[in-house]
Amino acid sequence: MILIADSGSTKTTWMVLENNRNIDNFKTNGFNPYYFKSHEIGQIIVNEFPLDFNYSAVEQVIYYGSGCSTDANCAIIRNAFIEIFPNAAFKIHTDLLAAVHALLGYSSGIACILGTGSNSCFFDGENIVQKIPSLGYLLGDEGSATAIGKKIISAVVYKDAPDDIIALFNETYNLTLAQILDSLYKKGKPGIFLSGFSKFVGTHIEHPYCRDLIADVFDEFIKNHICKYDDYQQYKVCFTGSVAFHFSEILKERLEMKGIHSGKILTSPAEGLIAYYTANSRID
Repeated sequence: MILIADSGSTKTTWMVLENNRNIDNFKTNGFNPYYFKSHEIGQIIVNEFPLDFNYSAVEQVIYYGSGCSTDANCAIIRNAFIEIFPNAAFKIHTDLLAAVHALLGYSSGIACILGTGSNSCFFDGENIVQKIPSLGYLLGDEGSATAIGKKIISAVVYKDAPDDIIALFNETYNLTLAQILDSLYKKGKPGIFLSGFSKFVGTHIEHPYCRDLIADVFDEFIKNHICKYDDYQQYKVCFTGSVAFHFSEILKERLEMKGIHSGKILTSPAEGLIAYYTANSRID
């Protein structure tokens, strides 16, 4: 049995392959090794996996996750798995490689993530050969749910948003400035806190202000990521992530304005990863 995981900061999708067939899929909470220790990851798995899951039957775990760009963070994931899957070998990859495999397969192009955070790379059909640095929620994450959250909160607090949007925001969340600041600077996982407010913008996307806000964060992503790649207009640019998927109409519009060709847009890499591994009997 092979277990493939696509993990973000908010959720993890687990795919079970047996005899080159996908026999089961399920979800747990996400875990980013920047914020979780090995034992905490282990607790999520044990508490949220199906009750009848046979851990001993797993021969290989192929894990794609956010935060897995350093050896130290990969070790946190591996140490969590060693305790739970006693007969398995482990391959730990970045979530960006999940996007590449799901979106591009063996074709060249630009793969992007627009979910809780954001990331991108250029893939030549065999390797990631160029990557714009990902600076996280404090300095980067352009185009992401976190970026949307930062923009709507600051616009409401500074009263830059229209009065009706401010009233709707306050009615929806009933948050004081002190509560917002505590969540950002005193509590854990501020990026996830910020990203939650993207749902408000999505709910009111017909409002011109919200639509323009989404267009602005996409323009920032296009400028700081896609336009930095050599000959970017000659390749298809593909996306995975909830923000790219749910706001795909606006995303395609902003790309077209820059002469950029859009390719696949998936809500998550899961479907593409299943196809990648089952179609070619390939284990990376």
